[in-house]
Amino acid sequence: MDKKTVVIVDHPNYSQSNVNRRFVDEMRKYPEEILIHNLQSCYPTGVLDASKEHCVLENNGTIVLQFPFYWFNCPPKMKEWFDKVLTSNWAFKDAYHLEKKKIGLCVSCGSEEAAYTTSGRHHRKVEDYLANILHAFEMCRVDYIGSFITYGINDTEIVTADVIGQRAREYIEWLKSIAS
Repeated sequence: MDKKTVVIVDHPNYSQSNVNRRFVDEMRKYPEEILIHNLQSCYPTGVLDASKEHCVLENNGTIVLQFPFYWFNCPPKMKEWFDKVLTSNWAFKDAYHLEKKKIGLCVSCGSEEAAYTTSGRHHRKVEDYLANILHAFEMCRVDYIGSFITYGINDTEIVTADVIGQRAREYIEWLKSIAS
């Protein structure tokens, strides 16, 4: 059996999420291919267990980090994940346990795509805001395979339940296309 794609999900208000929750519901249809690893439910009151996280990463294939764009970055629990998991002598420096692993991002943004341009309201692309994460990937010698970005989720007149459902199916196709 091939290794599963592990999707590490972080959403500080998961129960109120329209997009991330719908994406997880869609992924649940593929338990043989996708391992959903929700940081909020795994660690509801405590600090991340780096050993557990290392085990999850080492025993699965492609890695996807899924989160809402949160003040132009990842949410706090995902930042903690970077700090506790991608440590010296495990992820970089003298040991590269993730070397050559495929890794990608799934990001949901409240603003429309046009806002993330040089002439838009936010003045730069989402990937520019996430440069620190992309650089961490470089340090760990992983193969960054790109991002699946969903824009405009705060515009409920345009981003309806049907649109989110379609986007969730597109996400599954993207996950299958990047699988190890």
